[in-house]
Amino acid sequence: MVVASIHFAGRRGDASMSMDGVDVLRLKDGKIVEMWLFSGDLVAEDAFWGK
Repeated sequence: MVVASIHFAGRRGDASMSMDGVDVLRLKDGKIVEMWLFSGDLVAEDAFWGK
């Protein structure tokens, strides 16, 4: 397992977001076989994507 602290940003039309998060990756034979993404503010990210 690999854990990475990240910062990501995006724009979609007039909306924008910028936040921290954590990505967790499971590797097998040097390749990513599973990945989980955790954002710092799930409600804000869902609103950005229109969910």
